[in-house]
Amino acid sequence: MILLSTLTFTPIVGAVVVFLAGYASNKLSRVLTIVISAFTVALTLFMFLTFNWSTAGFQLVENYDWSSAFGLTYAVGIDGISLPLLILSSFLTTLAAAGSWEQINTNIKEYNALLLLFEGAVIGVFTSLNLVAFYVFWELVLIPMFFFIGVWGGPRKKYAAMKFLIMTHVGSVLILISFIALYVLSTPHTFNFTDLVNLRLPLQVQIFLSIGFFIGFGVKLPLVPLHTWLPDAHVEAPAPISVLLAGVLLKMGGYGFIRMNLFLMPEASKFLAPVFIGFGLLTMFYGAIVAMIQQDFKRMVALTSINHMGYVLLGAFTLTTAGISGAVFQMFNHACAIGALFLMSGVIHEHMGTRTIRELPGLGSAMPKTSTLLVLASLAAMGFPGFSNFISEFTIILAGISINTLYAIAVLVPGITAGYFVWMLRRVMMAPQPAQIPSREAPSYTLLTLAVFLVPLLTLGLYPAPLLDRVIIPAVRFVPH
Repeated sequence: MILLSTLTFTPIVGAVVVFLAGYASNKLSRVLTIVISAFTVALTLFMFLTFNWSTAGFQLVENYDWSSAFGLTYAVGIDGISLPLLILSSFLTTLAAAGSWEQINTNIKEYNALLLLFEGAVIGVFTSLNLVAFYVFWELVLIPMFFFIGVWGGPRKKYAAMKFLIMTHVGSVLILISFIALYVLSTPHTFNFTDLVNLRLPLQVQIFLSIGFFIGFGVKLPLVPLHTWLPDAHVEAPAPISVLLAGVLLKMGGYGFIRMNLFLMPEASKFLAPVFIGFGLLTMFYGAIVAMIQQDFKRMVALTSINHMGYVLLGAFTLTTAGISGAVFQMFNHACAIGALFLMSGVIHEHMGTRTIRELPGLGSAMPKTSTLLVLASLAAMGFPGFSNFISEFTIILAGISINTLYAIAVLVPGITAGYFVWMLRRVMMAPQPAQIPSREAPSYTLLTLAVFLVPLLTLGLYPAPLLDRVIIPAVRFVPH
């Protein structure tokens, strides 16, 4: 079967199709982009429904010779950790394409082509079982994101795009160095992940390679103090691209930590776990506290992304099944909630002329339907019970406390997060409002796009087993003992 290759290369080939279609009609280019992305959603859901969840190994594996003399193969496969992220990537790309209809009005065919190229590259990251192929797709993701920010971004777009490219590429180089070291140290030499999982290197070597992974993946996650590119990139990027930046690109960092650090460096992960968890806690508190003082709604959402990604590191390096499965679940939940908020920031800016919080006291009157969705998305982002974010954050914090009661300090973070979201809602929904505000409600299709983000959050909030339970099998297999 070639399901994974079809999933990976359909968007990449589709990028050429929608670019050429743009010469005939911008509308045709937009429609084809949504259709192709929707096809990948259907394909990932088919994989989800036919996946054998009782085994821990990789499934739907494809393995073709690339250059075996140098350890290069085209090898792809998925397990319970990567499959939820594939669903997430295709789902958010479809919603971002739909959300771009109103907000992107220049160079449309180029934009749509890059959107599908981005999707294909991300899928390649989550499916590659050869480290060189993983790295090629990892770097390929940078190209469309650089142009998204640099071409369609705000006033400081060139600065933000260059900062993003430089910082993330430097991190990528460290990842490549670690991959080459694994190839040299393996016998026989190989870049195949399934072979390297069984490689047991001395602890000192594992620590050295883990630090390289930590910096490389930490830039992408991002961790404090490697996060400085993120607020600028988010503020300057178009709102639909911020959806992909926070909802998909950051998840590559979390996936890298789980897949490479835990799977390939288990002893070093156990040895360095307190240090990595410390960085996770620092990231959680820093993101929450700094978000509290922001006046730009979009910048506040960007900084809360940093806060929520700290949970992923905390959960992963508890080295428990609850922590690891909670970390993957948190990545999925965060992407849906924060994606809704980022797209909403663009909608609010488009219709209200500003996204400065103190200038939006009339939002509830001018955009009542959008405001209702804003309240729901904010409740999800703050981890309110009934939304799946609550379950993932609760699971991670509980896993942390189970290994060290000092990690109970993490329970303060949801309180801070709830504080700044409630404060934001109070200022835009409950503050004295100007009289006779004209209706500036978003179109129905935009409201529908925003509402779709909330569907998995509410569904999995009531019944998380279909996704959360599926991650436990691979988590159990690779937890170091």
